[in-house]
Amino acid sequence: MLIAGTSLSCKKVLMDENPANNARENFEILWQTVNDKYTFFELKNINWDSVYHHYDTQVYNGMSEQELFTVLDSMLFDLRDGHVNLTAPFNMSRNWQWYLNYPDNFSYELLERKYLTNAHKIAGGLQYTIIDSVGYIYHASFSRGFTLENLDAVMTYMKGTKGLIVDVRNNGGGYLNNAFALAQRLVTEEKLAMVTFEKAGAEKDNMGNGLGYSLGPSDGVNYKGEVAILTNRRCYSATNTFAALLFPFDNITQIGDQTGGGGGIPIDNELPNGWQYRFSATISLLAVDDTTFYNMESGIPPQILEQTTPANIANGKDPILERALSRFQ
Repeated sequence: MLIAGTSLSCKKVLMDENPANNARENFEILWQTVNDKYTFFELKNINWDSVYHHYDTQVYNGMSEQELFTVLDSMLFDLRDGHVNLTAPFNMSRNWQWYLNYPDNFSYELLERKYLTNAHKIAGGLQYTIIDSVGYIYHASFSRGFTLENLDAVMTYMKGTKGLIVDVRNNGGGYLNNAFALAQRLVTEEKLAMVTFEKAGAEKDNMGNGLGYSLGPSDGVNYKGEVAILTNRRCYSATNTFAALLFPFDNITQIGDQTGGGGGIPIDNELPNGWQYRFSATISLLAVDDTTFYNMESGIPPQILEQTTPANIANGKDPILERALSRFQ
């Protein structure tokens, strides 16, 4: 259940009316808006003023669009944030080091051929089956919808299993409401799960009052046994939140690698030249307990660390999934 909340959709940042459309103005607006609204300068030890002085000398009116994009791309890359993008007709800036620098830990081809097989069922965006009396669900993206009826059907199918595995590896996120809806089906009590803050002023550490979110069982069919959540570094944004929501619960065990992060809800805007940009504008803290909170931007660490190597995959083994299955045997 959502206790106190803010809109889970992106919000517009207001700019001055009719700004000039030239390289300098586009640079200044982008830097200033990020300066006023971005939330992870302190966590990532970023001196945004120093970043300004580094790139300021590279921007001049009359430079080509490609040259300007290169400078703005490089400036945003310094935020080290997968929620930060600049989109022009000819390119989109991004920083995906949050997973590119880490093991993949997943092969869908292996999963499909050996574990799901052609006998698995599909309900909306959920693929599910039973493996050795253990329930198994794979969800590839929280952008892929499922209905309450889909969830009821899947959880009813899982009744009587020795345990349930929910695999969200390589799920890069999507709709937060879907993450909440699935998480509700896996818990048996209500707990405070996370607290979210928005920027309240231009000062780097000026955050508004925190909004607490609790998670409790849904009104539909819920799974009432032990659950293993499988994660890797490609679990980002809404999937990162999904892991955080379930972290405080005793019946949930996260297995695999740390999630990739993406703990801030991004906002969108447009530069005078029409390029779209977005960046993180909230901070979300995982409620480890009533007094301890953990910044979700850094990713959610698993209770059981397990890796899958290319050699494992070549030999037809998925150690992360096998570790989860062994917990229920």
